[in-house]
Amino acid sequence: MKRLSGLSFVLAALAVSSGAGAACAATTASLASGQAASLSTNQASSQFGEPVIVHGRRISDDEIKRFLCHSVGWQETSKFKFQVMIDLELERRRQQGASAEELARFQVTDAELDRKLQLKKEDFLLRYPTLDFRTEVARANLSVELYREQLRQEMTFDKVFRPENPAEWPEITKAVIVEGLGEQWIEDEKISYCTRLKRLLEQNKEWLRENGFAELAAQVEVLNDRDSPLVIEAVSQPAAAAALAKLREIGRGDIPEDDPIAVEATRSTILQALNTWAIAHHDEDAIYGVLPAAGPDSPSDAAAREQLRRERASKTLMVVDNVPVLTDAVYSRIAPFVTPDQIEDAKRFLANIALLDHDLAQRERAEAEAAAKEGRAPRKFTMTPAEFREWWPTTARNNMVMSYMEYLTQHEMLSSQVLGFPSLWSFGHYMRVMECYKRALADELKQNEVISSVLPTANQVRGAAKLNLHVLFVSAFDFDKFQWKPDGWKTARARAFELKKALDDGADWKATLELHSEWWDPPMPETGNKPVQNFYFKGTFGDQALTRNQIGSYLGESEYRTFLYGPCASDEIFFNQKLGTIAGPFRGPKGYYISRVTAKSPPNRPLDLNEPIHRQIVEQDYLTRAIDQRVQALLADGVAAQAVRGVKPGGSFSDV
Repeated sequence: MKRLSGLSFVLAALAVSSGAGAACAATTASLASGQAASLSTNQASSQFGEPVIVHGRRISDDEIKRFLCHSVGWQETSKFKFQVMIDLELERRRQQGASAEELARFQVTDAELDRKLQLKKEDFLLRYPTLDFRTEVARANLSVELYREQLRQEMTFDKVFRPENPAEWPEITKAVIVEGLGEQWIEDEKISYCTRLKRLLEQNKEWLRENGFAELAAQVEVLNDRDSPLVIEAVSQPAAAAALAKLREIGRGDIPEDDPIAVEATRSTILQALNTWAIAHHDEDAIYGVLPAAGPDSPSDAAAREQLRRERASKTLMVVDNVPVLTDAVYSRIAPFVTPDQIEDAKRFLANIALLDHDLAQRERAEAEAAAKEGRAPRKFTMTPAEFREWWPTTARNNMVMSYMEYLTQHEMLSSQVLGFPSLWSFGHYMRVMECYKRALADELKQNEVISSVLPTANQVRGAAKLNLHVLFVSAFDFDKFQWKPDGWKTARARAFELKKALDDGADWKATLELHSEWWDPPMPETGNKPVQNFYFKGTFGDQALTRNQIGSYLGESEYRTFLYGPCASDEIFFNQKLGTIAGPFRGPKGYYISRVTAKSPPNRPLDLNEPIHRQIVEQDYLTRAIDQRVQALLADGVAAQAVRGVKPGGSFSDV
């Protein structure tokens, strides 16, 4: 998660007014002008196809880009974020007196980068000789070019915060490591570095003898790696440093790499600390609040300054330690790799959130009217993003005090691995709407007879009921080349129905699965650790019994996808398909499924609404299902009434 030199992609020129009362100074004429501008914006074209409009509100291209930068482009977004941190640290050192020559040591030369990339490629091809390096890098990093830049930033980061020699670590790094991993970790790092340097010198002992370092060569040749004090003493002398510098000049100074687990532990600890200390704002309203003060080119009219400030906030992806990063700076880098389905996901998510916000506002208005008639205080359902960011961290366990970003980061595993959200940013916005609906449906959630409607499915999921199943997959996506097949969906649909008919007519299931199922498993590595889980095995999944969540994971489905598109194939198979039957085709994220259920096992223990934890689980399941069903109904009704444009209902498992 690292990147590029300089702050050239960051606009410090986003200097605008911070006057809180600017909005109040708007005249009737300027309000009318703003309404006209809004209508004009709604009618404007979009680079993402038909503009998305939800009940009069245009989902702007900048909003779609923001979503895609945080999801598809999360690595690029992280690069920009950590480059700000690197540059700020280098500026701090410059202000503390570091010379230009000293700062130049932190630059990664093209030669260093080329050598590092070549080593990465050689290691990869050694492990996976049958795979294409460029394709596999693109699978993980969008492109080799972007990966190269990521590698450069990673190397720069290490030079600044984690130099190879722990004796050169800055005080900030030492403090972080001591707090996170303990003082002994630093001592172990010193021993590791000196031992590896000693091995490099041994490998080049003939060169050392021929180039004025004969005494050093003799010393390291007789040293035992286990005699750490003597090794440290030998390689810490000036002669060793001079020899290393000369070896690097001729391209022979690569110290053998440290244990990758230890390297990652050290780097992750530093990154986590910097992440915690950095003040980052990602939501547009929060960005608006922290943009720098007005510059000399800002208009004098308060309303115009306010409008300019909002426009600049809308085009800023994040502000890191008061340094703004423009959305287009990041999006321009990932745009060539964004696919139509990813754009559709972005549109659908933003439209769904807008639909639910509109629905909540209507509920709150109705509640206010009812309360006025009954002479009572109205209940408040809605929360602005700012209100949610202030409230949500107060729900942390054990009354822990933390910022919104700290609390959001604690949910990373839940949001990505369990619920399938593409970014913490999108998860945060979903959780805000979830809490608003929890307040709106509070009366329903208190009624046992209401929430009991989800008990049959909740018992199976929470009680770890399992299925043994095989799934034949007809893919619209070329996993070998990591790209969509030409006319892939149409061809896959036709092929899936052909295969289903053949199976209905008596074709052998096992043979059909073996010949036609298109699940893709990467080859086993030739060297190193060999993974033993999460292989598809043509859709037999190792013939293991699977929970509903495991099935969803294999089929590329999740709570997030259900929120976007409605019911999914994994739920239809898990809850409704009968034992021994062959069902489908079902539409999935990248093709069509035909499933065969071979065994079922019941849940271990039913949920009891009288147990507080169980009740909380059932309430959450009821709430999630209510929101999913509500947003699909709102979308269908909105499109039918022409109140929603640019997105259409559909995309669930049954849309074949």
